[in-house]
Amino acid sequence: MTPSEPPTAALIAFPGRVVLSRPDASRYLGIGQNALLVMKLLACGPRSISMDRKTLYREEDLDQFRQTLIGTVGVAQADTPYKKLEPDAEAPPAPVDPLMCLLVRHLIKRRMILIFLWSMVLVGGLMSLTLF
Repeated sequence: MTPSEPPTAALIAFPGRVVLSRPDASRYLGIGQNALLVMKLLACGPRSISMDRKTLYREEDLDQFRQTLIGTVGVAQADTPYKKLEPDAEAPPAPVDPLMCLLVRHLIKRRMILIFLWSMVLVGGLMSLTLF
């Protein structure tokens, strides 16, 4: 960029960190985009960064989220056949990972049940206050 050009407000990349968009993050984790969106709405997904109304995910946070989910079922990612594949330039897009899909669905169900039970407690408390 030369001094005569106006500065741009677009973010290109964080120094030393890989930042992914929602479609790229869902492909990276091996889950659907809608599952990633639902996890963000329920606040049970990976940490995200919001910039210019776009949701971005750091690769480090996605790796940590994957390890946490896989650790819940007692599978160590380091010394098992279940390892993160390195991206290949000529390889087709990564398919959906069935283990990650099951773990994400379980996480979403648990969070929805928890929200439902807390809302029942809140409604019951409000009803008892209005009756007495």
